[in-house]
Amino acid sequence: MVPPMTGFVLGFLIAIPVVLGVVALRTLRLRNAEATALADQVRTLGGRLETVEEDLHRTALRADVAETVLLEKGLADEEDLEEARRYFEQHSSPRYVRERDGNLH
Repeated sequence: MVPPMTGFVLGFLIAIPVVLGVVALRTLRLRNAEATALADQVRTLGGRLETVEEDLHRTALRADVAETVLLEKGLADEEDLEEARRYFEQHSSPRYVRERDGNLH
């Protein structure tokens, strides 16, 4: 004869791994969804970074062209251009200020 608590104990011992498995599966699905969302964000940021790099390249090219034109037309010499660079470097405010904008990460 089987004691009446044996069925309850066996059911409980079987239920524990099943519940743990369900919880683990839900957690795994949640982590996979978060990883997919994070991967999408990284791809988006990568695209934005490429766009910024292209804009920076175009801007640098335009600056080189303008410098060349000024030199070739005789409107400025190397000293004038260097003085203008120093002036703008000293008087331009940085776009990113750590104290104001916080950490980039």
